[in-house]
Amino acid sequence: MRFIHLMASIFIWICWLCLLSSCAPTITSVKQPTKTAIYQSEDYVLYRLDGSETPQHLAERFLGDKKSSWKIEEANPDQPFLEGQLITIPLKDKNKGGLSANGYQIVPVLTYHRFSGDCSSHLCIADRIFDQQMRYLKENGYHVITPDDLLAFLEYRYAIPKKSVMITMDDGFRSVYEIAYPILKTYGFTATLFIYTDYIGVSDSAITWEQLREMKASGFTIGSHTMTHADLTLKMEGETDHDFLARIKRELSGSKEIIDQKLGQDTFLLAYPFGKYDQRAMECSRQAGYTVAMTVKRGGNAFFVDPLSLRRDQILTEDMNLFLSTLITFHQMSLE
Repeated sequence: MRFIHLMASIFIWICWLCLLSSCAPTITSVKQPTKTAIYQSEDYVLYRLDGSETPQHLAERFLGDKKSSWKIEEANPDQPFLEGQLITIPLKDKNKGGLSANGYQIVPVLTYHRFSGDCSSHLCIADRIFDQQMRYLKENGYHVITPDDLLAFLEYRYAIPKKSVMITMDDGFRSVYEIAYPILKTYGFTATLFIYTDYIGVSDSAITWEQLREMKASGFTIGSHTMTHADLTLKMEGETDHDFLARIKRELSGSKEIIDQKLGQDTFLLAYPFGKYDQRAMECSRQAGYTVAMTVKRGGNAFFVDPLSLRRDQILTEDMNLFLSTLITFHQMSLE
């Protein structure tokens, strides 16, 4: 009985409060204007800019990563990001392989070796020329992608910018750290270094493990170039097939083990010394744990190529026109 009286009292009290609130003047809070999409579906957002937003801000808000701003820029070609402008924000990758009715995307991989203020070797690029090349990439809308991005493209996992390019540097010369590294940072670019482990830190011209650690911490990637820069297709004089195979495996596995231990990583990238490879070298590379391996055959890479035989263009001249000829990012052909 007490419980019934208690519940009745509570009910009367609530009714009294409701009566009071109905007689009191209504107080409404004024909300601040919010940035809302005009339309949103699972695939895209139609959005009106307020004047202060950049593709980076919008990518961070809608896509969760400001580095994905290229998706918004490519969805709105030649559109000024000004107040009142309507733009489209894609929420899904629609073209992972870069395919279209008139062709498909290819990714050029640029290869350098060493740098200097004054070069006399074809393997050397002058600092001013390298700066000019990187500036061209930046000013003309090229995106320098990482090996992880390239692998995702090759495995058809996600799309990459239409004008994607990858930068690699072979051997492990210290000039990569002293000259190329500061220039790349100026333009917000990174690169992949392919090192042969027997060379690291052996002279003043070689990069050190400490320098490699610093570059890795800045977003650069370190890959293998074997232990001694040995031709993986050439037997030594008097070497048996058995000994040759054992040596190849040691060159590949030994380099990976050293890099993994020195840099605390799982090395999955390889550049074949001299760009030379065959089916045996490819299979040994796969068994050693590499998922991506690069040659020096000229040309770009479509998503359907074998990731253990990727093409690269060596930059061996300071001719700007030849450099520009390597930046082909689309192969035209009818796919209808």
